[in-house]
Amino acid sequence: MIVLVLIVMSALLLLSQDLAHKMKLRPELKRKVFHISAAIFIAAWPWLISWRSIEILGLLMLAIIMANKLLHVFNFTKDLGRVTHGDIFLAMAVTICAYLSHNKLFFALALLNVALADGLAALAGQRYGRHYKYKVLHQPKTVIGTMTFWMASVCIFAVGLLLGHNQVSFSSYVYLVAGLPPLLALIENVSPQGLDNLSVPVAVVVTLNLLH
Repeated sequence: MIVLVLIVMSALLLLSQDLAHKMKLRPELKRKVFHISAAIFIAAWPWLISWRSIEILGLLMLAIIMANKLLHVFNFTKDLGRVTHGDIFLAMAVTICAYLSHNKLFFALALLNVALADGLAALAGQRYGRHYKYKVLHQPKTVIGTMTFWMASVCIFAVGLLLGHNQVSFSSYVYLVAGLPPLLALIENVSPQGLDNLSVPVAVVVTLNLLH
């Protein structure tokens, strides 16, 4: 099964590269296509492989990404016009989240916030947020992007926690759906150079562990 996971990850990378080339996607959109698809797949890993395997794969991803930064086989950050280490932080998040919690749902919710909330926020901000911009720690942000993150996170917790209704109480469910998304939006805002790919999922796992 681990081999199959590696094959799928490689296929996602190659397909996103091919799609970006054929459709002449902008650098940010090209990077987000792989970011979203890969993180969604990673969210399903606890149902496919063991926790130790996830931790090891996260470290393997980190080693491959670091090697790629030297060899430049795949360059998703080229022409972005800004420095980002999101791919490194995402690989770190996989291992750390798997180590912190062996709850399949919690891990999935953490990675889905990276895949969907963060991914859709970046795309919405690029497409619609040009007139409502602000900066946090010298990093450009958009009101549309931040609100997209917030609303997407609300939907992820509202639906996801219903599937785990036996793991959190109703009061915790209300607190999480209402209170955690704005906190994550704040964390995303103050996390520079792609650090939100690590800080957001770790915050999700830690919070869910505390309220479990």
